[in-house]
Amino acid sequence: MLWVILFFFCSQSFAESFDLDVGSVNLNGMAPPKMEILYPSEATKVGTQVTVQITIPEKWHVNANIPADPFLKPSTLDIQARGIEFGEAIWPEPIKEYSEALDFENLVFKGTFEVKIPVKAIAADYDTSTTNVEFGYQACSQICLAPQTVHAALELKLESKFEESSKKNSHDSLALLLGLAFLGGLILNLMPCVLPVLFLKLFSLVRNAGETRARLWKLTVSLVLGILTSFWVLAGIVSLIKAGSGNAGWGFQFQNPGFVAFMVVLLSAFAMNLFGFFEIFLPGSALTKMDAATRKEGLAGAFLSGVLMVLLSTPCSAPFLGTAMGFAFTQSAAILFVFFTVAALGLAFPYILVAIFPKVLKVFPKPGIWMAKFQKVLGIFLLGTAIWLVWVGFQMTGAEGAAIIATFGLCAMLLSVIFGKFARPNKPFIREPVFLLAVTGFLFSAWFLGGKPAVQSVIEAKSRAAAEKTLGEDGWYNYSEANWKVLAQEGRPIFIDVTADWCLTCKTNEAVVLSREDVKKVLSDANAILVRADYTLESAEVTNLLRNLGKSGVPAYAVYNPKSQKWNVLSEILTLEDIEDALK
Repeated sequence: MLWVILFFFCSQSFAESFDLDVGSVNLNGMAPPKMEILYPSEATKVGTQVTVQITIPEKWHVNANIPADPFLKPSTLDIQARGIEFGEAIWPEPIKEYSEALDFENLVFKGTFEVKIPVKAIAADYDTSTTNVEFGYQACSQICLAPQTVHAALELKLESKFEESSKKNSHDSLALLLGLAFLGGLILNLMPCVLPVLFLKLFSLVRNAGETRARLWKLTVSLVLGILTSFWVLAGIVSLIKAGSGNAGWGFQFQNPGFVAFMVVLLSAFAMNLFGFFEIFLPGSALTKMDAATRKEGLAGAFLSGVLMVLLSTPCSAPFLGTAMGFAFTQSAAILFVFFTVAALGLAFPYILVAIFPKVLKVFPKPGIWMAKFQKVLGIFLLGTAIWLVWVGFQMTGAEGAAIIATFGLCAMLLSVIFGKFARPNKPFIREPVFLLAVTGFLFSAWFLGGKPAVQSVIEAKSRAAAEKTLGEDGWYNYSEANWKVLAQEGRPIFIDVTADWCLTCKTNEAVVLSREDVKKVLSDANAILVRADYTLESAEVTNLLRNLGKSGVPAYAVYNPKSQKWNVLSEILTLEDIEDALK
């Protein structure tokens, strides 16, 4: 049941992401223009010209930067990079083309053309790797389409080197960034998001301690494949979203209420399995008895554990991982896949070590009756995680949406109990696939016909209300690009917290650090403006902010110095000392 539910809910959840992010790919017949940002090979300095190469699809053109008629939308280009101030764009000479439909000579760009942007000023800690461009245009062929906008970020070659981004996150080579990705993946094992699965794997290791070396290696390989496959699927989705000019960051799937509902269903059903309410069995006399062999973890179970580990690890950005992925999310699909693979190997590394040195399992108690009780404790852990996700749904969609998500979790629990009664090992095997298909069809239909429309309606109402609110009751300003432009003019340091309700690391930092009186005093004494950027729901503005900070996910913290106009980017694990240093 778990695998079928996983497939359908993943499909619909990712489909929802595509609806939001890559729906603009068609553009009524024209694909988005391709863009490439090119820096000269020498060091960047004042006077350096950055080239933005733009390619318009065949049989189409865009209006020039100077329109031939007031009703035509001119092309625009906005370029940004941390620590770099750019001058006015230098556009190429437009093509004069007579338009029969408009009955006048229009000024257009077509094919491949280049726009030059001079560097006007540069700070000491500038970072060209954060360069991103926004190209606004109106495409025309036989007809003119509505104005559109496409984004692009700088792509660095594998052999390239890049400038340091800040004193907290300095690095000078791709190899070092890959090392940070591996280390970040390794640390994910200790993040609160992954703890339920970590306990589950410890239990599995103890249960399989008496297995042969070959069997232990097979289980480990299956687990690693589950982790790698999940990371590759996520990398593929991110690449598709980027190809459609959409925004995606680390943990983006938790911005989708359908995915949160899927996770609640999955964890609820998994918990009922640990409580012993149902078992998945295969046909055949050797597998129809609940003997010792069936109680040992199979290869499919190890693979699923790897998948579940990834799904629970992505809400939070571990130390070092945010820096590495912040770079990877601005690169080509090939480099993105390399970084995701390295992070996956970091997450799987402890289990690979156990397979290489199985004697370490001797530190755990020997299998016994205590394991049956401990299995139920693990079930409680998973239910606790499901409850946390319902709370995430509450923060995302309000009480009504959370109630809908919780109802799906309760349905999964009830259906798991019925499944245990209906499809027992001593009953005909055909009952199991029939029941699984029926349950999946029911949940799938219930979500799309009732759950999704209701939740989406609640989200839209909540988003409208949030957009009207600038200053929260707690003294924190809500981030928006409009608010930022106003606050940055006040000449006061700005402490910014990029957070999400589905990020346990964010909530831990808020409770353990930001709520402390000494931290509040330090921020108050510095006369700092407090700004919170909410990434719980998908936001292009917050995605751009993360990109400018060199991050790909939350948490992210930074202090803006109005005198130097520089960012001091802090670690994901926040401390008072880091805040004090950044405010100096």
